[in-house]
Amino acid sequence: MKKILYILLGLILLVVIGIGALVTFVNPNQFKPLLTEQVKKITGRDLVIKGDISWRFFPTLGLSVGETAFRNPTGFAQPNLVQFKQADLSVSVLPLLSQQLDIGDMRLEGAHVFVQTLKNGVTNLDGLTDKKAVADNATTDKAANDNQQTAKHSQWKVAVAGIELVDASAEIRNDQTKTVAQLNHINFTLGNFKPQTWTKATFDIQGKVNALSFSAKGSTELNLAADYKNVELKSFAAQMSMNDGKTEIKNAQLGLDQFTIGQWSNVTFAVNGQVPNLSFDTHGSAKVKLSPDHNTVTLKGLKVTNDLAGSALPRSTMNVVVNSDATYDINQKLALVSKLDINADGTKVSGSGSYLAAAIPDVRFALSSDNIDIDSWLPAKKATPDSAESAAEVGDTSAAAVAHQPSTVEPDLGALKNINVAGMIAIKQLKIANADVANVKVVTSIKKGVATINRFEANLYDGKITGSASVDVNSALPSYRLKNTITNVAILPLLKAVANNQQLAGKANITADLSGNGLSEANIRHNITGSVKVNISDGTVYGVNIPDLLRNAKAKLKGQAEAKTDTTKKTDFSALTTTLRLGNGIASTDNFQLASPLLAISGQGKTNLVDEGIDLMINTKVVASGKGLDEIKGISVPIHVGGDWQQPKYRLNIKDLFKNNAVLESKAKKEINRGLEKLFGDKAKDDNIKNAADKLLKGLFN
Repeated sequence: MKKILYILLGLILLVVIGIGALVTFVNPNQFKPLLTEQVKKITGRDLVIKGDISWRFFPTLGLSVGETAFRNPTGFAQPNLVQFKQADLSVSVLPLLSQQLDIGDMRLEGAHVFVQTLKNGVTNLDGLTDKKAVADNATTDKAANDNQQTAKHSQWKVAVAGIELVDASAEIRNDQTKTVAQLNHINFTLGNFKPQTWTKATFDIQGKVNALSFSAKGSTELNLAADYKNVELKSFAAQMSMNDGKTEIKNAQLGLDQFTIGQWSNVTFAVNGQVPNLSFDTHGSAKVKLSPDHNTVTLKGLKVTNDLAGSALPRSTMNVVVNSDATYDINQKLALVSKLDINADGTKVSGSGSYLAAAIPDVRFALSSDNIDIDSWLPAKKATPDSAESAAEVGDTSAAAVAHQPSTVEPDLGALKNINVAGMIAIKQLKIANADVANVKVVTSIKKGVATINRFEANLYDGKITGSASVDVNSALPSYRLKNTITNVAILPLLKAVANNQQLAGKANITADLSGNGLSEANIRHNITGSVKVNISDGTVYGVNIPDLLRNAKAKLKGQAEAKTDTTKKTDFSALTTTLRLGNGIASTDNFQLASPLLAISGQGKTNLVDEGIDLMINTKVVASGKGLDEIKGISVPIHVGGDWQQPKYRLNIKDLFKNNAVLESKAKKEINRGLEKLFGDKAKDDNIKNAADKLLKGLFN
């Protein structure tokens, strides 16, 4: 027993003598030239150690290094890449004999890191990870000893009593993007750190990125795997706040119950704050898993609830809930959304999609909904008096003209140049511009600044609409092309819903082929070109009763009072056809045809798309007998349509009526002469009265 004790005492004495000899005869400052030389050799940079390197003995043997800096190449805004005021490192001696590296408390104080990217793309990190340069500066026998050294290193075990980073800072500057990130008061602590042992880590940081200031802090427990390749986490909690003068994140929180490679983790998060005219309170949860190969992140059961309020919304308050399942392939930078459900105040949309991160991101999607009311999401129109009507009442035509001035503001569609999109949309019931549309199907794409609706189809008021469209934003003014076909659509409820207009009824078949430059209302009205072919069957024109106009005209010619009837002001027809040609702000036609059992109507004219004025001449011919119109059967009666789209005005053109109909003109002259005889008797033959009557007839018929 005494022999064993003597042996132990001898070993202890040997260690003490060895340490004493180490401290007495070895000055650590003599390593400065060696360290700086090796750093220069490997990196081409200067390592400057201004402070002393000294021994430390408590709690374990170690070294303390004073003020130290690792230089940047010339041409950068700061001289040092890394610098610190004081670094302490201690190592237990005896465990080294068992190939175990036990490091005591590691403390780094006042460290600062500066990273800069110049305008030409060069950074002060370039060359530090150049493996070829390192290999060229390595010793010639390193390659021969690689396998032996690897075997030795694999037997070593490393443990750290604690790591502490105190009052560190960093600055990351990018001259290409003109961004500067400054991180201040960085503090980090890590408890007893060794493989297969749970230890606690804490951090707090403050910083600023351009005008954005932020702060963050958090804590977690971690466990390093025996092979040092994986790490487990548990009880992770972090919170952050930020403000850039416009956007304020008052409080953002992130929680994680545990994290192990290949296993599900429960994540919770919450954030509240505000941007101009909008405040938000968002919270959610999900299950997350990272695959064993560290390449695939799987998200399951994601639920995000957003409570929104502010004038930026179509409603004063909104509640939007998103549920989703997704995966992300890190190598391919590809996100796949297998399930997406959105509920925005009762408007529900579901679907799937993908997102490929690239210089021009690529998006694919398929969305569907049972019911969407677009109108309910648009800003409410202010209830103001109709300025045009008010102006008209007082005779102010200039004010009325202003009321018709369309907007000249072009929508900003520049984002279409920076994304590729392809997808499908299906909606069972859709309300847009107050019109009810059903069974909507849309196939759309965006590529190289061209947005295309490849196929559009829907049911519309007992009929169907199909079409295609495209918008190209690669020029100063965006250009567009639209083709569609409307088949057997009931036009009265459509016009009533869209334009509050109830002047035309019937079954509409319309084919449109239109194009133009500019998407503002003013540019559309001025620049649209193309044609619209219209065929309306079994219809009615409301607001005018053409047979009544003809009967009243005949009564006036005979000197009789207008017929007072209770007949509704409408004109029925069996078919209405025309081709509208659009260009230079005008829509014109020269083949307007309306056929009915009583009348045959043809016409030509135009309407101004800018001020909505109408100038249309309609020729009406009675083609059937009876109804008090036998005397003018076969005679073409001209009717002028003026006014505007909201208030068209109809007027019988008496001059053209008689000018083009000799028989009717003769009958009218006889009726006028008969009236003069009744009025003046024998004096009607007086030359003065005859001359006056002739002048009246010339003014009427010419």
